[in-house]
Amino acid sequence: MPSELREALTAAGAAALIPKIIDPILLEYQRRYSPLVRSIPMQRWEADVYYFNQRTAFASGGFVPDGGARPVANSTYVQNSFQMKHVETVGAVTGYAQEVTRQVIGDLRQTEIQGSIRGYYWDVETGILWGNAASTANQAQPQFDGLDTQISNYSAGGTQNALDKAGNTLTLAMLDELIDMVEQNAAMPVFDDTWMIVMSSTANSKIAQLLTNQQRFNDRVEIAAGLIVPTYRNVPLIKTSFLSSRSYSMGAVTPGTVTYSGATLSGIYKYVLTPVISRQGETLPSPEVTSSSVSAGTAVTLSFTPPTGLDGLGPQLYKVYRTAAGGASGSETFLGYVDATVGLASDGVTPVITNQIVDTGVALIPEQTSGSVVPGILPGQYFGTNTSMYPPAAGLENLYLLSRDRNNVVRPYVREAQPLDVYPTTASPDTLPYAIIGDTVLAVRAPKYGGRLSRVQVAV
Repeated sequence: MPSELREALTAAGAAALIPKIIDPILLEYQRRYSPLVRSIPMQRWEADVYYFNQRTAFASGGFVPDGGARPVANSTYVQNSFQMKHVETVGAVTGYAQEVTRQVIGDLRQTEIQGSIRGYYWDVETGILWGNAASTANQAQPQFDGLDTQISNYSAGGTQNALDKAGNTLTLAMLDELIDMVEQNAAMPVFDDTWMIVMSSTANSKIAQLLTNQQRFNDRVEIAAGLIVPTYRNVPLIKTSFLSSRSYSMGAVTPGTVTYSGATLSGIYKYVLTPVISRQGETLPSPEVTSSSVSAGTAVTLSFTPPTGLDGLGPQLYKVYRTAAGGASGSETFLGYVDATVGLASDGVTPVITNQIVDTGVALIPEQTSGSVVPGILPGQYFGTNTSMYPPAAGLENLYLLSRDRNNVVRPYVREAQPLDVYPTTASPDTLPYAIIGDTVLAVRAPKYGGRLSRVQVAV
């Protein structure tokens, strides 16, 4: 009967009199898989630096003749550390909005706080995978090192933990190769839920196809409360939303030159850039650009419009890939990380966004060309240079094999997504602000007990 009445009112030209009926169920239209913040062991830590010790060698020994002796020897111990980093979200609603939305959404401020906590964990998950401490250490938004930095040794030997698959399609043999590499390094079996293989949902689907085709069905395990996942060789397969480019890419980059004291470049170079997008990860690279011929005292500038990724979010880092002087097209390797912010505006809060990177031959310097804004402390070196790391391409992704044993990997924290009340000000008395605060770091205590497959084709 009420619907018939509304139809009659509309027909009579009284549409303005019809009350608006809103479904009280809120559709959450931003979603992510963020399992690492739950599946990596956590530890309360009441200090600014997480220190730990390693024994890297036992006392030496060997054969001797009857009654013989060997020189006195000792184990070797090393102390390492990880600096805590701070993650924060600040939000607010007005008292008026709180009241007039109550019938539809209940407590608006509480709803905002819950959403901000979810976003906090997305920020932490992005950092776990892509963060870089060195390039952001003296900047406005310092990060901790993620897996992209800590699991990146492609050199053969006892500490190798990364394998470049050069665009080859993912196979079960690659997973076996990854497991074998880590098992040989760790000298312990890799076969149960104390380990995990982390990948995108696309890579997970590719593995599911391979397992089904070969009629190899594996158990499912619960690795955290409510987080039930499939396995391969009894190792859990974990999906994350932060290892896929989702077809986003960096736009055009314009090369140039500038006189720069101390610049050491000589010749012609080719570059590609990739952004690491907040709450997403590394996207596809920019089109390749070629510099003019440069010599000592001249630096290369790379200018661009800052890109946007999933949900309109912007970069938190840039990764610069460069050829050797006179290098062939497509031969770029990883030169270094660059902060996506130059500093803070005069209000001490608003970030100044990087829109130009200067390559001096010694360091990569982020700049904002409006007023030639540069960081207060200039980078003095490249951060993360790796000649075995290449730009991503469409369909190519990373997979990681990680220990879930806190002796190998742990995430210490001081405060964990802690809500803080922020009080209204006389300038805005009807505002109900709040903050979500956390202090944490990813401590990969044993980098060679982790593994990485890079540039793997996962298209299904």
